[in-house]
Amino acid sequence: VRAGQLLASMLRCTRAWKLPREGLGSHSPSFARVPVAPSSSGGRGEAEPRPLPLSYRLLDGEAALPAVVFLHGIFGCKTNFNSIAKAFAQQTGRRVLTVDARNHGNSPHSPDMSYEIMSQDLQDLLPRLGLVPCVMVGHSMGGRTAMLLALQRSQPPP
Repeated sequence: VRAGQLLASMLRCTRAWKLPREGLGSHSPSFARVPVAPSSSGGRGEAEPRPLPLSYRLLDGEAALPAVVFLHGIFGCKTNFNSIAKAFAQQTGRRVLTVDARNHGNSPHSPDMSYEIMSQDLQDLLPRLGLVPCVMVGHSMGGRTAMLLALQRSQPPP
């Protein structure tokens, strides 16, 4: 019970990521993508890296509540969060998403690897799953990815 109270308290203190009123799309200035930095592939004049179809596990919950998204660290994968994701979904009634980052777990592998492109992968996935707004929780590499996404998608409070 105490863990559930702590989690509820943490959620009340977070700002959720919200869709712009005009929706998503390249015409929307509030959804403008931050340019992707040169990737680890060496930037040999190739086209800008595209988001990959990430592997994920989505636990069902109340759609009216912002979902919680767990992002693993550099040597991890989505299964690192199985226990906490299940407990979180049960205790809070929220949808909970665990994701394998590109080049990790069951997600596709690509020579393009940067925090910017990992953020773009999530910016592609989350709206497709109907998980905007959401609360992001990341460990190490996942935390840095979550922080970059928050900077790219930050909006002033209503």
